Amino acid sequence: MKRLISTPSLRETVIDAAGGSPSNWFPVPAIHSARKSLRVAVLVDLERNRTSGHVKSWEHFADAAARRLEGKIDLSVHFLGREAGIEEISPGVRLVTHRQVIGTHLFDRVEKAPGHTDIAPYTRKLIPHLADRDVIHTTDAWFAQARTALRHARRTGIPLVNSMHTDVPSYTRIFVEDLVHKVTGEGRLASLLLDRWRLHRRAEARMTRKLDAYLRECRWILASNEKDLRRIQEAAPERGASLLRRGIDKETFHPRLRDRRKLHEVYGVPPDLFLLLFVGRLDAAKRAETAAQAARLLADRGAPVHILFAGDGAQRKDLEEIVGPWGTFVGGGHSQGDLGWLYASSDLFVFPTEKEVNPNVVIEAKASGLPVMVSTRGGSSQHVRRPGEDGFLVEERDSTAWAHAIDALVKDPGRLRHVGRESRRRIERDWPSWEDVLLNDIMPVWEEVSGRRVVRPSPIPIQFPRQRAPSRLLG
Repeated sequence: MKRLISTPSLRETVIDAAGGSPSNWFPVPAIHSARKSLRVAVLVDLERNRTSGHVKSWEHFADAAARRLEGKIDLSVHFLGREAGIEEISPGVRLVTHRQVIGTHLFDRVEKAPGHTDIAPYTRKLIPHLADRDVIHTTDAWFAQARTALRHARRTGIPLVNSMHTDVPSYTRIFVEDLVHKVTGEGRLASLLLDRWRLHRRAEARMTRKLDAYLRECRWILASNEKDLRRIQEAAPERGASLLRRGIDKETFHPRLRDRRKLHEVYGVPPDLFLLLFVGRLDAAKRAETAAQAARLLADRGAPVHILFAGDGAQRKDLEEIVGPWGTFVGGGHSQGDLGWLYASSDLFVFPTEKEVNPNVVIEAKASGLPVMVSTRGGSSQHVRRPGEDGFLVEERDSTAWAHAIDALVKDPGRLRHVGRESRRRIERDWPSWEDVLLNDIMPVWEEVSGRRVVRPSPIPIQFPRQRAPSRLLG
């Protein structure tokens, strides 16, 4: 049973946060586990929310640790938020939320960011939470918690582990370019900043240099795909490196949840139309506009298609204008159960983004028996091992190519059903649960860098999907 602890009720030492006033104070959680446990702090430099796959992944790992590692691990997973608090999942596992020192939510210009973070150079309030840890595990290289952890690890010698969840350099390029256009328009100044001075490319390169420098300070690095793993081994060849998979709840995401009648009753989605589904932020980085334009092209040609967007973002109004009556927007923040029903009730998952490292949504769709269509660029493609059998890949970036690929499947429902069944079968046969990933991908790394052995899980024979070479249209 999870128990939410409000910070005023805790009777622990109060630490001044970043030199601030008493309103910034935050209590240190009590250590409940015996010393025999492995003590780990995981730092997630994002606001805790219901839409970020990065955030949800660590919530799943915390739940798995509470179920499987009781008495063997003392785990604190640290998020950001507008209010501080601690949620105890078990006596040895807790989720801690810290108020930002300089939160990006204060700046309306960054509304299209993947998630709000803290850009302070250092946050002193975090140090007491790190002082007794055997391992510090960061999940980025640029923001307040990661920068604070690096300084603390240097000073104390506590081993630092990093896992890569988001392609922040690429996001930086996209958002700088978008910001320039937002501030200056499409005129000569924008051309000077982007075409001549290459401001967006310089920002991307700067973030990449920071990442490489940070990784060289880590004892071990976990990559989400083989392409990133190879790059890490080149950037920090003397450091340990391995793959970190994403787990899946195979009951929450299941084909039996399909219910088109309910979808019509709740959201008014016509039950007799071919339903496309997009799940994620509605912004330039996710390339939701490509999915919307492809759906509109098909609808204008008379194809019986409708598109459902589950997510929110800065482009929502633009997308609504593009799709008109052939689209439905249900917002973001859905529970895992609601998402499972939306996946299972759709006919094709379309996800044109090229910047995701290892998107949960593609795995969730496949587990729901929903065929996926993704770009050959980026991390989504690693989840289509046999194009045309367990999913579809599209190399072209323009909406016309996506419309053409979708139209071929609208006209071939038998093939679509086969791919949906095969997608689910492969998830059942090959894909790990969140517990599997914790015990086989993460715990061995924490034990290795700390020099302590607290658990010896049985090996699980799961092969990580390999990247495939792109082609014009695969499948």
